[in-house]
Parts: sequence; structure tokens; C-alpha cells
Amino acid sequence: RINTGFLEAVRKEVAFFIGAAELLIGLKEHGLPLCRPTLLPADERSMHVEGFYNLHLALLIADDPQKSLSEEIVTNDIDINERGRILILTGPNQGGKTTYTQGVGLLQVFAQGGLLIPAQKAAISPVDHIVTHFPIRESNALEQGRLAEEASRLAKLFSTVSRRSLILLNESLSSTSPGESLYLAEDIVSAFRMVGLRAIFATHLHELAYRIDEINAAVEGDSPLISVVAGVADTSDGANGCSRRTFKLTAR
Repeated sequence: RINTGFLEAVRKEVAFFIGAAELLIGLKEHGLPLCRPTLLPADERSMHVEGFYNLHLALLIADDPQKSLSEEIVTNDIDINERGRILILTGPNQGGKTTYTQGVGLLQVFAQGGLLIPAQKAAISPVDHIVTHFPIRESNALEQGRLAEEASRLAKLFSTVSRRSLILLNESLSSTSPGESLYLAEDIVSAFRMVGLRAIFATHLHELAYRIDEINAAVEGDSPLISVVAGVADTSDGANGCSRRTFKLTAR
């Protein structure tokens, strides 16, 4: 106890890094890419990543012995910079928007934790906060309606963030009518632009993506909005038109 007592102070940290190392070794054994990110200046507020994948999804697939992890995982790129810091993600249902948004958050956490990250190549600016706004399950204990609950969480969000923050929103404001959702969403992303933060907004509001140029022109700030769309491939043969989700997201 005398000779090893000093280790007690770092026991949790050592356990964290051992667990992380075991996790990353497992991913490498499955043939998935890992890289050491380059850290960019915080004030640059950028993220350039090639070939990243959602770590959570990879772990779920790894538990299925019938699936090959390297064959099932679809990688994507992300580019957040002065040309676009607020990403409006649209596309078909189950097209990869939520997986992409969650994956970016995990990238940021691993990079700032000093770990290898699930990607082929990356350069990332650190953030002061990662704030999420994802739907929560219905609860009889809620004393307010769904929209009021969402609005309350969004209000708290603005009391936390700064220019160096990263905000991840997934299907926010889906509890009200499309018209009201669009009106509120425009106000929210306009405020993001004014603050100058980075954000990803995965949404069913395609009209919001159509209005990106108008919002950028009307609101001052150095965090432009940009549209990112989940891909669909045409697999039609002759007169039989059909399509499939590619799970590839590209900027438009």
C-alpha cells in the first residue's frame, strides 16, 4: 500500500485508457481504420475528417457473428470550416443522418481524450462544450407538453454554448406542425450563426435546407449554414424504377 499508494490517484484514468486501448485494438482487428488526429487551433473552429464511421454502430455490428464489420460499415467525410460551420442534414428516413450526427460527436470526444479516432485521416479543433439535443422518450412524469419540453432544453442550451462549442441536434422540433417547426428552426440556426459556433442539425425539414442562402444573407456571422444530404442510389432496370439508401452524406 505504501509503495503503490500514489497510483490510487490515477486509478480511474488508467482504467479509462486501458479500456480505450482494448476497444481500439478490437476495431483494428476487425479491419476498421484508426488514426491519430492533428489538433488545429481552437479559434479555427474546424473539423476535416476523411473516412470516419460511427463507433457505436460498429460495436453493435461487432456483436452480430453473422456480419462482417469491415463490409457492413459505410464511411463518410466531414468538412466544417469557414465555408460551412452549421450543417443542415436532410435525406430519407433511416438514411444515416442520426448515425452521422452521433458519429461526429464521438469523433470529437475521442480526439480530445487523446485517443486514436475511428477515421482514416483527421484534423480537428478542440471545443469547450459538446451539447446534444436528441428526442427523449415520452414520460407520464412530464409536466409540460413535448414542444414545451424541447423548447426548455433548447433555452438551456443557449446558456451554455460559446463560439468554440459544438451542438448536435437530431430531429429537434418534430413535435409540432411542419410550419411551426420550420419557423422555430430558422430562428435557432440563425442564432447559431450569430454566436459563431459549430452545429449539425439532422432534420426532416427539407424546407430549412432550401432556405439556407436566405438565412446566410439575412443573418450576420462567420458560421455559414451549408446543406448536407443523405444519398440515394438509383437501382432501376428499365421501366422498374427503384432506389436504395447509400448512407453516404455529401455537401450540396
